[in-house]
Amino acid sequence: MTKVWAIFLALSATPLWGGEVTSVDYTELAGHLPGLVDFEGFATLPEPGQPLPGLVRFHGVTLGSMLAGQTRQAAEGFEMLTGHPSQPLAAQTGNKAAPIAVAFHAGFGSNAAFPIGPDGFERLSGRGEGALAFVFEQATPAFAIRLHADYPDPLGTRPKPGRVTFSFFDQAGDVIGQHTLLPDHGVNEVGVLITPAAQAITVTHRDPGGIAVDDIRFSIPGLVN
Repeated sequence: MTKVWAIFLALSATPLWGGEVTSVDYTELAGHLPGLVDFEGFATLPEPGQPLPGLVRFHGVTLGSMLAGQTRQAAEGFEMLTGHPSQPLAAQTGNKAAPIAVAFHAGFGSNAAFPIGPDGFERLSGRGEGALAFVFEQATPAFAIRLHADYPDPLGTRPKPGRVTFSFFDQAGDVIGQHTLLPDHGVNEVGVLITPAAQAITVTHRDPGGIAVDDIRFSIPGLVN
């Protein structure tokens, strides 16, 4: 990982939170991160797709809707997370039947995940409105994700999508830092370096149209690109 870290530091970077979370180019970063979640292993179904019951486990990471010890709070149809995560760090569904749904997404041109919000999978107002939590097998010093906030608006008649907040946690469950994205319509790309490395990441948002995520990249023990 040392060689890859040197490449990361050579990239043009902008500090976001006291120098601990730093924004970098998604494409440059993703090419050096072997961990990948792209949802292509699931059936290709049109929206609304299929809900995935329970925690969703991939090589190197577990995906849920919150961290153990946190509390989910519904606010105007969105889902906020509060409280300090408990030990050991673990992803939870927060009593949801399913934290995400997977469907073919026209904006990405591939399968993507929609976090299920307070209104549930069965309602349009519930799909894409939830929170996400990632817990890694080994802390990752870098993270990259593609996020779709709303479809392009060529006439400019719709409001801009709402903010998306990424929170990064160390092994003790303390917040390393946060990154707030003010997304545009369509696909948005996020790449960050995290010091110290993040053991877990949560994603919350206040986008009325709902979000979808795809092409999530992170480091994996013993694998370096």
